[in-house]
Amino acid sequence: MEKKYKIITVLLCVVVFVIGWSARAWLHICPVAEPEIKTEVKYKTDTKTEIVYVPKYIYQDGSTEKTDIDINVGKQELAVKVNGKDFGIKKADNEKYVFDKYKLQLNQTSRSDLNITVPVIDKTKRWKIGIGASKDGAVGMVGFPVKGNIGGWIAGRQGNVMAGVMVKI
Repeated sequence: MEKKYKIITVLLCVVVFVIGWSARAWLHICPVAEPEIKTEVKYKTDTKTEIVYVPKYIYQDGSTEKTDIDINVGKQELAVKVNGKDFGIKKADNEKYVFDKYKLQLNQTSRSDLNITVPVIDKTKRWKIGIGASKDGAVGMVGFPVKGNIGGWIAGRQGNVMAGVMVKI
């Protein structure tokens, strides 16, 4: 008879352990990485140059032009987009080129707050084992964690076995 209770106690312990392990695996949540944010800056330039060999100008008196090279540089243009919207920059009348006498000035302020909260991950197993006494003799108990504040227990003595679930508050 005593052997029968020992076998039942061992089987109950194994069953409760398997149920607890399965519940832990089922309730597990895997962490997910945050997507990274990228700032994109694109720069494109387009310069067109045309070189042509042309005859010199002949004046009405028959003399020819003394110039060997004639260079014409057109008005420089600058196209700027901020967050996808056009931002116009026009050359001032007293400037030969853009940025000849004036400049672009960018004033930007930035503030970053970095708040770090490190979660406390307690990986300590909270198994419990105990022994006690009742009016009928010695009593043994085993407690085990399930998930978070939920745990289970098995207690018994010869002729009487109990099992249960507990919530820690």
